[in-house]
Amino acid sequence: MPTESTPSSSDPALATYDSPIGSLTLAARGGALIGLWGAGQRFFGSPYGIDEAVARSALDLTSPVSRDVILAEAGWGEADARALGAAMSWLDGYFAGEAPSPATVRLAPAGTDFQKRVWEAMDAIPYGATHTYGHLTATLRDAGVPASAQAVGGAVGRNPLLLIRPCHRVVAATSPGGYAAGGDVKAWLLAHEEATASSAN
Repeated sequence: MPTESTPSSSDPALATYDSPIGSLTLAARGGALIGLWGAGQRFFGSPYGIDEAVARSALDLTSPVSRDVILAEAGWGEADARALGAAMSWLDGYFAGEAPSPATVRLAPAGTDFQKRVWEAMDAIPYGATHTYGHLTATLRDAGVPASAQAVGGAVGRNPLLLIRPCHRVVAATSPGGYAAGGDVKAWLLAHEEATASSAN
């Protein structure tokens, strides 16, 4: 999955998407997606300082029918509009049970080097599958990254790219574990992927 360097400090282009798990807010800057958060999510808008109340007034790009027109009239730079359009198409496919490739969306999440290594390790968890925090920790250690399960859990919780970087697929050894967007949302996502994995793969 293409990951770019940390984008510039200019204000991001914001859009909303009405999904089966509630309203999602997307942020693009420098021609890449930098954030995707659910309503009420822990660490919403972090680390960019995006206020959830402000984000609620962003342009709604849920409908594929009107999306191109809205993107053209939004006043965003062409690269940011393209990044948001790609992310919206990814979400359309995901909620239709198609297991879209994250490689179709250019990503530039801001985070520490360790957080980025954890997020990249999550990318390898297949659609419809789960890995435990312990498994993810062992994977990172095997790659030469010093990691504890606690540090990995903290990085997973601060993932700024909900769904596309599949933190919902990281579970505890004996339970689904926590989720920044809430336990009910995590349960819905895992059930959705389980129900559609055979047709999507």
